[in-house]
Amino acid sequence: VLRWVLAAALCALVAAESKDWIKDNPPPPPGKPVDYQYVSICVNGTAENGLIPLKGKAACGDYHDQVAVGRYANKVNETGWGILEVETFGGFPNDVQAFAAGMAEGELTRLQIYYHYRNTIEDLCKGYRNYCKDLYRYLTKHLDWLRVTTNENAAKDPYWAHVSNWSLVKLVFSQMTGIYESYRRKEGDEQVKPAIGFDLHPIYMIQLSGELFDINKWLNKTLDPQEYPEAGKCSALLKVTDDYSDMFFSHVAMSGLNTMNRILKLYKFAYDKKDVPGRIVSFSGYAGAMSSADDYTLTSGGLASIETTNAVFNETLYQLYIKPEGQVHCWVRSFISNALARSAKDWVDIFAKYNSGTYNNQWVVVDYKKFKRGQRLPDTDVVWILEQIPGYTEQRDVTWFLNTYKYFPSYNVPYLSSISRLSGFSEKAKKFNWYKWGHSPRAQIFDRDHHKVVDIDSLTTLMRYNDYTHDPLSRCKCNPPYTAEAGISARGDLNPSNGTWEVEGMGFRNHAGLDYKVRGAECGHQLRDVQQAALPRLGRPTLRPPPALRVDGIT
Repeated sequence: VLRWVLAAALCALVAAESKDWIKDNPPPPPGKPVDYQYVSICVNGTAENGLIPLKGKAACGDYHDQVAVGRYANKVNETGWGILEVETFGGFPNDVQAFAAGMAEGELTRLQIYYHYRNTIEDLCKGYRNYCKDLYRYLTKHLDWLRVTTNENAAKDPYWAHVSNWSLVKLVFSQMTGIYESYRRKEGDEQVKPAIGFDLHPIYMIQLSGELFDINKWLNKTLDPQEYPEAGKCSALLKVTDDYSDMFFSHVAMSGLNTMNRILKLYKFAYDKKDVPGRIVSFSGYAGAMSSADDYTLTSGGLASIETTNAVFNETLYQLYIKPEGQVHCWVRSFISNALARSAKDWVDIFAKYNSGTYNNQWVVVDYKKFKRGQRLPDTDVVWILEQIPGYTEQRDVTWFLNTYKYFPSYNVPYLSSISRLSGFSEKAKKFNWYKWGHSPRAQIFDRDHHKVVDIDSLTTLMRYNDYTHDPLSRCKCNPPYTAEAGISARGDLNPSNGTWEVEGMGFRNHAGLDYKVRGAECGHQLRDVQQAALPRLGRPTLRPPPALRVDGIT
């Protein structure tokens, strides 16, 4: 029945089932920002009896055992972020812990999930009936393959069966099912039995935000003229100071202004840390989403990972290599890599498996365990990158680059020549430096200004930088003769809608730098040793020197 409902939903408006629930349970008014709200996920006896969410700081009271606890503060109006922390406790099977963690998140962030769903997913299929039929067929076949494969391979492959014969893939879907069941739970419904669902529903669709960049092109969905045409989603900078006193890891997410409903998340699972070194993760994310999708993540394994998205201009790769079976989507692979990796090389090796050809990114992974204050970095294995296109991934140790130049930038242009050639960037770069590594506007700004970074404040200035009307590197053969997309923190909403542009991606778009996140070496050690994470600095578009948000013309 659920699949029939969701099939109909995807052929018209995604997840009509959720709409019925929303109609019967309208969200409360937002109200003022509040302090932390708490929820405990409790069990009386065994998990087969069902899990019970109890609100408030008190633990489980008359119920014997606490499986998970979560706390949440909606600070969006103050900092641009909601803040969510979820912790599970030992003594329960890993899949029950994962489901309970999802329950806590769904219970605490229901309102923000609702808003994010409305802003990003609800109208996905509006006016695209044939596209949604194809999307439904692809996703259901993919989920069927995942279900069968995780069951069949549970005792064969560490990727599918790692901890107590429970696969990490199953744990991912256990947690997601917990979010969904808690999100749709009505008042008065008490117990929820843990389950592992491989089903289409609104929470699953939220996970696919990055995958849809490429799936939409593969299925020939007509691009909304206000969407950014080239998947240029982020700017990132890894910077080591000249005296090696600190190593900064920073990232700006650039996307549609409708995606500004952000949550900083900390997950702390009671899995065996010998098997799952990344059992604690902190990341910048979105309501209902289990992986960052920016991406910007720290793990208790001492690793930090970011990505910036690369377009695929050679669209024949989609038809040749994207399949519903034999592949695992990016959001699942990044979750598993963060959980299992002990080193930067581990991370890229794990992630390269089961390439889906969707959400094609350049990943930069740093092993903070290898940083020693005041000492030159080791020659190898501090920084690895991986770049993905449909049908192919390539990875490389770029520690030498950081040691030589004291920075490594990432800005939506492939670093690896093979990826540039196969994806179509090299052909475009023959006409426009916009597509050429080391020559695009952001590449030149990073190269010019990275030496000014000596502390977090100076790094903030660089990562929030966009002086597009004055900086010669933001100029183009356009009318007007500059573009607000040529800044470290883009502001496509400030470009005139009637302008003429040298490259389509330079123009007026629902596309802006939404935030700024940074970590120094000390914060990296904190998550590993003290199991704490500092907050990202800012959760709003850059306002200086550009003016405030422009919303006229954006629907």
